[in-house]
Amino acid sequence: PNQFFGNMAARDFVRRHEGGIIWHTQGSGKSLTMVWLSKWIKENISDSRILIITDRDELDVQIEQVFAGVNESIVRIRRGSELIQKINDTSPVMMCSLIHKFGKKNRGKSGETDYAGFFEELKRSLPENFSPKGDFYVFVDECHRTQSGKLHHAMSTLLPDAVFIGFTGTPLLSRKELRKRGVKSSIEIFGRYIHTYKFDEAVANKVILDLRYEARDIPQSIPSTEKVDAWFEAKTNGLTDLAK
Repeated sequence: PNQFFGNMAARDFVRRHEGGIIWHTQGSGKSLTMVWLSKWIKENISDSRILIITDRDELDVQIEQVFAGVNESIVRIRRGSELIQKINDTSPVMMCSLIHKFGKKNRGKSGETDYAGFFEELKRSLPENFSPKGDFYVFVDECHRTQSGKLHHAMSTLLPDAVFIGFTGTPLLSRKELRKRGVKSSIEIFGRYIHTYKFDEAVANKVILDLRYEARDIPQSIPSTEKVDAWFEAKTNGLTDLAK
């Protein structure tokens, strides 16, 4: 039901050319929601084009497979130059790409990514008379992870008139923490909620399983490989080689 009602709500936003956030809890099938919304946009919005952005290669592959499962063709973009070329062209209608194609990890002396330098490089690399062809609708999966930073600005630079719809189900930072870090919230980036499907609703509907947390202190500091080996030997003392 969350996929159906999420899609119906999103259609009204799309008709108004308005972006927003579809907040559906983890494991509730956001990929399928994207597929059905993409199909509706393709069939009902003239000159429409859909670009789906993920931040992990396995998600990019998953999106491609889900579309193939309903006999829809979506083109996976492999390189940044290819992405710019496709946006500047009239086809394909549906594409998917990794967010990192919108930004290089140019690091300065401080170790921070040089986004200002990237933006200038991006502008210089655009072909003459660059102009996105078509009415773009951009779906950003796991939007909480990448879009509060500067990469969203790069996307907006390439697609200034696009409608951006963020998909997430993971609240990571409080507003206080966001202000402290000097970054924007997903709502400030994408706009208001299009539809929400919360964790307790999904558990009650038996869409997902409930979670149980066990508090544990996990050592994360690894001073040297020798100490790791010594720890392992102490913990596995008396075991056979096969058991180790």
